[in-house]
Amino acid sequence: MSKQKTKKKTGTAANPTSESAKSNTVKGKRALYQQTAVDFQSAANEMLQSGVRDMQAGVQEMQIGIKDQANKFKAGAAAFQSGVAELTSSIAEQIKANQEYTKQFYG
Repeated sequence: MSKQKTKKKTGTAANPTSESAKSNTVKGKRALYQQTAVDFQSAANEMLQSGVRDMQAGVQEMQIGIKDQANKFKAGAAAFQSGVAELTSSIAEQIKANQEYTKQFYG
């Protein structure tokens, strides 16, 4: 019924009170679809922002792990170089000692 006919019968204008009554009209459906589209866009934007934050946190965590691993490798390489230098020095001392022994023995 139109508002005009309802007003004549009851004396007051008919205002739909429920959401389903509003969405039965073309304007109501249009408004409902527009609101749904806005809600979907808002939800999608929130999901995107949440995904970006999670991704940035994951990347930062990964970078920290990579830096820690690189520092461990640097420390290991420094220790290895120190060991190589010590071994080289020891070999040089052993060669020198053997040469002196050979000179004394064969003279």
